Amino acid sequence: MRFGLKVNPAGWDDASSWATIAEEAGFDGLWTGDNLRNPRDPAIAVHDGPTIIAGWAATTRRIRVGLLIANMVFRQPTVLAKQATTLDHISGGRFDLGIGSGVWPTDHGMAGTPIWSARERTDRLAEFVAAVDRLLSGDVADHDGPYYPYSLAAMTPGTVQERLPLIIAANAPRALAVVAAHGDGWVTFPGAATEEEFYAKSVERVHALDAALDGRTIRRLLLAYGQIDPWASVDGFARLVERYQGIGFDELVVYAPKDHERAVFDAVANKLDDYR
Repeated sequence: MRFGLKVNPAGWDDASSWATIAEEAGFDGLWTGDNLRNPRDPAIAVHDGPTIIAGWAATTRRIRVGLLIANMVFRQPTVLAKQATTLDHISGGRFDLGIGSGVWPTDHGMAGTPIWSARERTDRLAEFVAAVDRLLSGDVADHDGPYYPYSLAAMTPGTVQERLPLIIAANAPRALAVVAAHGDGWVTFPGAATEEEFYAKSVERVHALDAALDGRTIRRLLLAYGQIDPWASVDGFARLVERYQGIGFDELVVYAPKDHERAVFDAVANKLDDYR
């Protein structure tokens, strides 16, 4: 089992402090989000995700850095591919790119993007991910898709990594097919579901993804939040790892703890290798 820490920092001091903690504790990945604002409370500080990643990439040495999850609501695939390549260079080949279709009306509102139907959202995800995959592989041929056409593209320089990992957020069957077609990893999360509801759905999704992959192996990440609380207790953290590892997940990404959760976080972080 691999472990990642997701931080939505209030400022650079906060971001830098958590990066040090994550590296020293032995976390495998350091992640941040990609939203234009907090979807519930506009008073909560939200910084630009790729810029935070650039700072981490330049000031860390071992840990992988990445976006969970790059938001296509306010991006073009050409722009994201260029950003990802630059972040890969700054990090010396330690960048992972998560991509998702976006869910928050606040991001649509700030970006001036109409709310999409579920079908259009999935159609856009398929076209967007395929375009990013092609661009990062060096294929810069003109693209005439219905949502994200582009021409005259160039991807110079290329990525540091031979293949920059694409981790795709998906829960529904058509989105899981996009994972199978283009993903080096899959990330899922409970949203508003209860833990038991999410676990049962995760079993179904793992089986559906296995069938679509047809023998291919990819990373499987669980982003723990909502009703999945990794910092309730040390024993609870161990049970969480065991339960989801048992159905095929090999990476657990947890949020940086709140002040009242710090004691459990510190106890886990001090013996992180025991849970692998």
